[in-house]
Amino acid sequence: MALPRFHKLSFDRRHRLIAAAAVEFAARGYKGAALEAIAEKAGIGKSSFYYYFSDKADLCQTVLDEAWRRLGLSGRIDLATLTRESFWTTLEDAARQNLRACTEDPWLVAAARLLNRSISDSSGEVVLAEYLEKRRDWEVAWIARGQELGVVRTDVPADLLATISLNARQASNLWLLDRMDTVGIEETNRLALLLLGIQRIMLAPPESA
Repeated sequence: MALPRFHKLSFDRRHRLIAAAAVEFAARGYKGAALEAIAEKAGIGKSSFYYYFSDKADLCQTVLDEAWRRLGLSGRIDLATLTRESFWTTLEDAARQNLRACTEDPWLVAAARLLNRSISDSSGEVVLAEYLEKRRDWEVAWIARGQELGVVRTDVPADLLATISLNARQASNLWLLDRMDTVGIEETNRLALLLLGIQRIMLAPPESA
């Protein structure tokens, strides 16, 4: 976690530092990210970096924590309250909210890329592996809840369905995130909902698929 001094910075300085780090990590991966580049983009000296963070892993975790707080589903969707009718619509609403947040605060696009790439680019780094585990745990629980409600197929083990679902969503999220600036927010929203529809068909019980 960030050192206490980081939290004493003004909102603008914290935001600038996290945004610069998110862009660098998303562009170069955890191992390739350079603290010098992050410090330069954030407008601070590299020596000042260690005044706020213990090391690169500490900074990356701070970025991921903030991105997870803003974009993650585990703290925003109470699985126990989902019904047959709200199971998919709740996920659609969350997708719309995330896209709106990325539009209003562009650094979240880079952070979202980093979160999605953590699935395939943990590179042995604990800080990225932790978020992969968080995402997978939520996906397994979400699939299991769908099976309880009868809206997700039960002829395939929940953990296998979670693997398929998580990787499919990762691939589609990255595709959309890389093209948001090109296709525009309205088209991104449309495609995001279409992709959720495809996922819904894929996970639906055979008799309703």
